[in-house]
Amino acid sequence: MKRVLTLLSLFIGWTTLAQNGFTHGPDQGIEQEYFDADLAPFYHGVASGDPLEDRVIIWTRVTPEHDTLIPVKWVVALDTGFQNIVAEGNTATDYTKDYTVKVDVTGLTPNTTYYYYFSALNTNSVRGRTRTLPGNNTEHVRLAFGSCSNYQMGYFNSYKRIAERNDLDAVLHLGDYFYEYAIYGYGYTVEVGREHRPLHEIVTLDDYRIRHNFYKLDPDLRAAHQQHPFICIWDDHEITNNTYEDGAANHQEETEGDFQTRKESAIRAYLEWMPIRHQPFNGDPKIYRSFAFGDLMDLFMVDTRVEGRHVQAANAQDTLFNDSTRLLLGDVQRNWLFDNMDNSNATWRVIGNQIMISETGENDPDMDAWTGYPYERGLVVDKLMSYADKNNVVLTGDTHRSWAFDLAKHPFDTASYQPLTGQGTFGVELGAPSLASPNRNESNPGTSQEPDRQALYVENPQLRYVDLDNHGYVILDITNYKLQADYFYTDTKMPSMKDSLGKSLFTYANEGYLQEALSAATGKEVQEIPAPSYILPYEEGEVDNLGVNTSSTFLLSGVYPNPSNGQFFIGFTSNQDEILYLEVIGVDGKRLMDKVLQVKKGNQKIALQLQDVTSGIYVLNLTTRNGDTYSRRIAIR
Repeated sequence: MKRVLTLLSLFIGWTTLAQNGFTHGPDQGIEQEYFDADLAPFYHGVASGDPLEDRVIIWTRVTPEHDTLIPVKWVVALDTGFQNIVAEGNTATDYTKDYTVKVDVTGLTPNTTYYYYFSALNTNSVRGRTRTLPGNNTEHVRLAFGSCSNYQMGYFNSYKRIAERNDLDAVLHLGDYFYEYAIYGYGYTVEVGREHRPLHEIVTLDDYRIRHNFYKLDPDLRAAHQQHPFICIWDDHEITNNTYEDGAANHQEETEGDFQTRKESAIRAYLEWMPIRHQPFNGDPKIYRSFAFGDLMDLFMVDTRVEGRHVQAANAQDTLFNDSTRLLLGDVQRNWLFDNMDNSNATWRVIGNQIMISETGENDPDMDAWTGYPYERGLVVDKLMSYADKNNVVLTGDTHRSWAFDLAKHPFDTASYQPLTGQGTFGVELGAPSLASPNRNESNPGTSQEPDRQALYVENPQLRYVDLDNHGYVILDITNYKLQADYFYTDTKMPSMKDSLGKSLFTYANEGYLQEALSAATGKEVQEIPAPSYILPYEEGEVDNLGVNTSSTFLLSGVYPNPSNGQFFIGFTSNQDEILYLEVIGVDGKRLMDKVLQVKKGNQKIALQLQDVTSGIYVLNLTTRNGDTYSRRIAIR
């Protein structure tokens, strides 16, 4: 039988944030070692998320030398030395999960900091720090929130600054955790020189897995996940730009295939790679959910992108614009939100949301935001107005700008809304800047934002703060009598060890309007011990039955899709120019093909096609010049 392997493509080279030392060239960004070999096989670190009073998700990814079922042990303790272990157990992972590991640790105590790590392949992961939600009678909650992190636009300094904080209950990510665009696409600048992998726009399951893989190698993002539990919601770029329920502006069926297949692939990879409470994958999982921070705050994370969103209208004159059947949340999710808010006994009702609900200019709706869906926006506004206490807070991402609004039904009517007294308000909206994604100044370099800012203030009496240029994050400080937002800004052009306070605003309970604070809110009295950076010595355990290659030069990320009809993509990273010997072997031991590859250092993706090969199981081996062999079983349908 004729057996042919075609080497379709080889993409090489990438530039990212340095792990150790830095060099900066005139026409490229900062170079680094492409991954931290000391973390093997847990190159992507650890993460936690979706905390409740008695449980929390812990996550990692094991990168094996050989394709096999990998036993994994996990341990949770009250101290960094793991002398006071409160929970431990065993699980396993394999290629069907892209070697990710997710455990829902139960039986925990409310309002408690825990530390955790994983063991696999005779090696321990780094230790992570997480925290359960508080129970009733809690008096102080602190959160960080942000959105829109585009790797090739800039450095993730905001994540590093968040990681260094020791009094946060959780970190909220309001969407656009990564971007789908190709190398040199949206956000890329030569000045920074950070490049997306894979090179092309991501469309398939293996594309989305590789993009997640790529982002989580960033040391600053890894640090934030290591130190804090995340509560995440997707926006559009986790799939593709301006996604709605059954389509997207940035999807072309004729060249990119079926949209539902693309959406399901993106969602599957998201659920594998994010520390979100697992939903059985059926092509349409629900990720809207709520979190009770005792009787102080109820947080409702809503999905304005995938769950119920109908197609965007072209403009306000479009017949679709005022159509009452065209929805954003959808009936099921909206009823869930309203029921949960009605049943809330907390002081504050907080909605974690992707898109802006406030108006910016009279009669100037944004077709992709809440103002582009006036019927359902009106239902939500009326529901929020029904709560007499005015303790409604909407948190928003998406726009890459900092915003702070009083929420008023008629903000442009001076008889209805009074900014100085809060007359006519029903709450506040706080919009986060981008963590690292293009702002006004990236589109208009060398110009001042002040004319635009002043025009916005004049046009919008309900606007209490706006910044159009700076990147960063927001610290939300919540007590029973006051909720304060502190806007912190960081550089994205170069690695930086600092941030700066841009603005602080607060609202008192039962007042529903914003005032400027003179300083940032005071942190908690108790500052928790951070998870250490060094790894605990491995102690032999029953689940660890395979060794790990700790080579500092080569990392095999995976082979996708698997099983396949014969076309595979091999993802790997090399810290040096390398010579690889690639071979495919049948179960009978016969070699189907072999190939010598000369590759340069960087993150790479090889596409290969096995033609006229009988369906079955085969072994793909990659051997480095040092003789280290990395194996994966591949299945051909």
